Amino acid sequence: ARHHTRPAIMRMRTTSLLLATGVIVAVICAAVVTPTPRWKSSDDDLKIEELAKWALAEMKQGLQLINVLRCEEQDQGGPGIIYRIMLDALNRTGGMGHFTADVYEEAATKVRTLLYFGIAR
Repeated sequence: ARHHTRPAIMRMRTTSLLLATGVIVAVICAAVVTPTPRWKSSDDDLKIEELAKWALAEMKQGLQLINVLRCEEQDQGGPGIIYRIMLDALNRTGGMGHFTADVYEEAATKVRTLLYFGIAR
């Protein structure tokens, strides 16, 4: 009886080792194949205008939206989308400026986070 248990244990260890190796290879392949999210043009004008106004309000500098020049979005593969919004805004003294705002919006909760706001280059 002892003779038969040893090969069974060896088979289990070999199977476990092969399974673990397969998982590691799958993870490495997934990491190599998964592309970096790319920026694509956004065409939901009403949503982008709303996000631009939200970003300006978050800055609490009294800036008023004049115009959204363009917007790109980067899908984060499920959790949410980053919007990069290029816009023109008026300051309190009437001066106009070109700005860039990066807004992250969670897909499930629609919670927004202002990642970046600055003068456009």
